[in-house]
Amino acid sequence: MFEGYLSFCQRQPIASVSVFITIIPIVVIWYRRAFIDPAFKLLFVYLILKLCIDLVMFHYASIRVNNILYYNIGVPIRYTLLSGMFYYKMDMKIFKTGILISVGLFILFFIWDFLHVNPLLSDLHNHRMVLYATTLESLLMLFWVLLFFHQTIQALKIPNILTFPFFWVCSGLLLYYSTTLFIAPILSYTEKWNNKIDIGFLQHIPYIFESISMILFGVGTWIFSVRYYARK
Repeated sequence: MFEGYLSFCQRQPIASVSVFITIIPIVVIWYRRAFIDPAFKLLFVYLILKLCIDLVMFHYASIRVNNILYYNIGVPIRYTLLSGMFYYKMDMKIFKTGILISVGLFILFFIWDFLHVNPLLSDLHNHRMVLYATTLESLLMLFWVLLFFHQTIQALKIPNILTFPFFWVCSGLLLYYSTTLFIAPILSYTEKWNNKIDIGFLQHIPYIFESISMILFGVGTWIFSVRYYARK
C-alpha cells in the first residue's frame, strides 16, 4: 500500500502537495488558539474535513479507483463552512441573512446538479464531477470576499490591514476562487474517470492555488493574537 502512495506522489507531486499542505494551517490554528474566533473555528473545522476528504481521494486515486464522488461531497461542505465565516465578519444584518439564504439555496442547487450529472447513483465507477455547482460556489465566495473588503475599507477600523489575520484568509480565498471560477467549467468536462481529457498544465493550476491559499491561511493564523482578539 505504501508503495502505491509513493508511486502516486511521484506521478502527481503537485496534487499530492495540495493534500498534505493542509496540515500546516490546521497546526497553526491549534497552536495559536485561533479557534476562539468563530470564523477561524469554522475554518478549522473545514480544514480538518478537507484533509479527511483529500486523504480518502488520495487513497482511491493511488489504487486507481474513481474518487470524484468525494470531491462532489466536499463542495457543499466547503461552501457552507467558508461562507459561514463571513456571517461572523459582516456588520449588516442583511448580509448575514443573505449568507444563510445562499447556503440553503446552494445546497438545493448542488443536489439538482449532482443528480443531473449522475442519474445512476449506484454507478460509482462512472461518477462525474458536478457541472455548475463549483462555478456558482466560486461566484458566491468571490462576492462575499469582495463585499467584506469593501466593508473593511469603508469602516476604517483596521489601522494596518496586513496585521489583520482574516485579511490573509480572504486573500487565499480570493486567489483560489478566482482561479476555480475559470477552471471549474473545463474540469467538469475533462475530469472523467473514463476517457479523461488531458489539458496539460491547466489541470495542475487548481492544486497550485489551493496550496498557496493554505499557506496564506497559515500566515493569517500565525499573526492571530488571543490577547488582541480579547480586546476586540
